[in-house]
Amino acid sequence: MKELVIVFAKNPELGKCKTRLAKSIGDEKALEVYKTLLRHTAETLTEVEADRVVFYSETIQHHDLWDDNVFQKQVQIQGHLGEKMEAAFEWGFAQGY
Repeated sequence: MKELVIVFAKNPELGKCKTRLAKSIGDEKALEVYKTLLRHTAETLTEVEADRVVFYSETIQHHDLWDDNVFQKQVQIQGHLGEKMEAAFEWGFAQGY
């Protein structure tokens, strides 16, 4: 059976990520922290021996820190986290994972 790692990622936009953290350190620093965490995750997953897919919160971005040659790219459905997870798993099962 093929193995798949699924990542949910918000598109890194000022004022739209790490909003609770931003209340204490500001939007710009919160965005910097989020981008650092995304880079760490992407770098770590390049070493994993499985297929990888990143589900963006809003739009797919090409030529970003999620290497197009390493990560498949999809967009999350609208809804709460459980619905997003269910849809991602259904997508993975439909792909043969």
